[in-house]
Parts: sequence; structure tokens; C-alpha cells
Amino acid sequence: MKTNKYIIIFIALTFLSCEKPETFSEDKYSCQSIIPEEMFSHPKAALYQEILNRNQRLGLVGASLMIRDDDGIWVGAVGKADIASNVDIKPCHRFLIASITKSFTAAAIFKYIDQGVLSLEDKAKDYLPISIYNKLTNSKEAKIKHLLNHTSGIPDYYTINYELDRINEVYNNWTQYDIIKYAFNQDATNAIGETYEYSNSNYLLLGIILERISGQLLEDIYDEKIFNPLNLSSGYYSANNPISDDTVKGYVDLYGNGQYVESQFLYKDELGTADGGIAMNAYDLGLFFEGLFNKNLISENSLNEMINWFALPQDWVDEDFGHFQNGYGLEYNQTTYGNSVGHTGGIDGFLSIAQYFPESDKTFVLLVNSGSYENQARINIYNEVLQLMFN
Repeated sequence: MKTNKYIIIFIALTFLSCEKPETFSEDKYSCQSIIPEEMFSHPKAALYQEILNRNQRLGLVGASLMIRDDDGIWVGAVGKADIASNVDIKPCHRFLIASITKSFTAAAIFKYIDQGVLSLEDKAKDYLPISIYNKLTNSKEAKIKHLLNHTSGIPDYYTINYELDRINEVYNNWTQYDIIKYAFNQDATNAIGETYEYSNSNYLLLGIILERISGQLLEDIYDEKIFNPLNLSSGYYSANNPISDDTVKGYVDLYGNGQYVESQFLYKDELGTADGGIAMNAYDLGLFFEGLFNKNLISENSLNEMINWFALPQDWVDEDFGHFQNGYGLEYNQTTYGNSVGHTGGIDGFLSIAQYFPESDKTFVLLVNSGSYENQARINIYNEVLQLMFN
């Protein structure tokens, strides 16, 4: 039965991807961002750009890179923001950052903890409607901390039925309350607090909790609590209009033949919740993690809670980027050049990685609008750039 469902998905994807892409003028992708002038005189600018250019030819539609090293900040880009419209990516362009959104959501939760509105020990049930916690396994007893560190055992809404329904229409106009229903009446993945099991439902619920305790929309919470305090001018989130005009398009190699097709028909339904809906450029994403760890956003006590690291089960280790531990909305990485903190993200047509190295005050952010997790080009960029950053 499962095989037949995947055949249906493939047929639907094939049909939808055959539609001719719409073209736009370059003005649609006009963007502005406060990127420091120092990047233009960075002594390693040509070397960083060469790494991007060379690896983009190995199978990436485009990418944007932000670096802070001993010589300052550099931001660069390569490839296409829109293939059909022949628009080049600029450093100011927004990308979908996918699950890195979870770090923003966690930071917003800790802002309310700092205000005394929430506690890590509070039960999620206390802030959720009965229509959710009566049908969602483990949600009656799971605490805020269990949602934050993925130990709630609450099942993921990413089910086969969710996948089928989201490709049935180009855009379903789902709300977060519609999406969480796909996790209803599913078995728990584990007992509460027993082990780590990644579930997007955890952060979807945190988004609902943020709106219910504040009386505000999630987009206003991100603006007020995160984007504005850190002056992240490219930060964008909207449940009603999830893709801003200057967000680059995502692409997937649907048939494995090196030919990319636009993937908006896949990812648009995934952007209305707190687990993956933010768009931002590489420069501002670097500023977010720097601001977070330089105590410009949440209290020192809250930051210490966020970095209460624990070892990941082997199935969740990412050796390519040194990711062996997690905290509350953050990933901890052990690299050749020291320890870093940040997050990774992936959505159909987008891959993102952000790491801040607190011991050396260096930052690496790579945003890609194509490819798969196995694509060697982004791993090459990561390894080659880090070697240049630290030498």
C-alpha cells in the first residue's frame, strides 16, 4: 500500500512540474539590505567568490554565502534567483531558511520566559485548545521544554496523507490548525522525555502557543521580538502571503538527470507555521546567531538554557557538519576549527546551514536554492570556506 502511495506522489509531481514556469521582470526581485561596505574590500573576497563559483558548477542553481572572519564580513552570491526570468542572485536576496526558523521560534519562546509569561516546566496543554490536545498523542503531558528539544514523543504531521494532500493542490491555503490535524490520532514516537525524536509538530505547537499567550499573529511576534531588535531588515514571515516577491525560487532535480524544475508547488504549503516559514538573506541570518550569542536578544539565563546540550541518537548525527548534540532550538557542532552553534534547514528546493563559532567570533552561513542533502557541492563549500576562514 505504501508503494502505491509513493507512485501516486511521483505521478502527481510529474504532472505539476510540467507546467510552464511564469516569467517576471528583474524588478520583481529588487531587494535592499544593510550590508556593510567593508565587504567590498575584504582581502579574501576573490577567494571566497571563487569557491562559490567553482562549486556552483557542480550542480547548484544558486547560493549565497555570509562570512565573518578575522578580516571582517563578506557576503557573496552565485547563480540564478529565477531561471526562467534569467535573474541573478544578489547578496540581498531572501532565501527560505526552512528549519532554521525553529531557532527563531525558540528565541521568541525564551523572550516570553524572560518576561515571566512562560516556563520551561509549563505543560503545553495549558496553552493549547482542547480540540488539539484531546486528539494529539502526548500533548496533554508534554512540557514546553519537551517541545523545544524534540523529546515530547508527539508524532510529526509529515505523514503520507499530508504529502498527498499538499500536492493535490498548488496551494491549499492551510492554517497551522489545519496542518496539525495530520498528526492527530497517531502513535507517540516515544515516551515523553525519554529520547530525541525530531518532529515538526513540536514547533508548530510552539507557534500556536506564542500566538495564544500574546494575542498577536506570529508574524508580528517575529517582528517585535526578533527582527526589529536585531535590525534584521530582510526577515520575512507571513502565514497569509508566505513568499515575498524578492525571495529566490527553489528548484528540485525531480528526475535525477541534472535538470531542475521550480518547486514552489511543493514548498508553498509548508510555510505557514513556526517550524519552517521564515525567509531571510544570508547576512541577516548571520547577524541573528551573533546577536543571540552576544546576549543582545535574550537573558544570559535563557541563553544558558538554550545551550543545555545533550547527545543525539546516532540516527540523527550529521557528520558532514559535525552535528552531534542539540539544545533548545539549537544545534551544537564539533568541527576541525572549534565548536560552533546554529542550525540547518531543508525544504523542497532549499538547503541552509548557519554556524557561529563563539570561541573565535566567526560566522558561516550558506543558503542554497536547489539540490539535495547528498549534493557534494554544498559540503565542498562548507569545508573549503572554513579552511580559508581559519587560515
